[in-house]
Amino acid sequence: MVQPSGGISAVTIQFREFGVRLKFTPVIQPNGNIHLRVVPEVSTLDFANSITVAGTTIPAISTRKADTEFELQDGQSFVIAGLMDNRVTNVGNRVPGLGNIPILGNFFKSKSAQKSNAELMVLCTARRVSPNAQAPPGPANPVPYLDKDKFDGKKPDGSK
Repeated sequence: MVQPSGGISAVTIQFREFGVRLKFTPVIQPNGNIHLRVVPEVSTLDFANSITVAGTTIPAISTRKADTEFELQDGQSFVIAGLMDNRVTNVGNRVPGLGNIPILGNFFKSKSAQKSNAELMVLCTARRVSPNAQAPPGPANPVPYLDKDKFDGKKPDGSK
């Protein structure tokens, strides 16, 4: 966003999260099944649709998202796939100065296309966990760091 301040434009950039986000909303049904809402989302920086403001390149964010609900029994697994990303990036290089010469400049230029394919696949097993009335046991072998009654001036490894 460009904000004028006294005739000089200033660029303010807002941070946006991007990457992989996976949201689960489980609900235990009266029959013991697990009703699950799953919302996977993949977002990446998109420099092909970026804008340049005051010499600063600001990339767009490309987002792919799905939303589904289903019901599972305890221990059943599910797979979600299909958030695909197919990209073709054209890259052009040239030798500075020589690449600008008409006709002969073509000998000092190169063009290439980079293709990339990516797909998000989620494999998950749903388990129902019941609360336990008894508190879990503490650590099996706690070692006090400094016990005043047993302090003999030695370090825990036995050296002085």
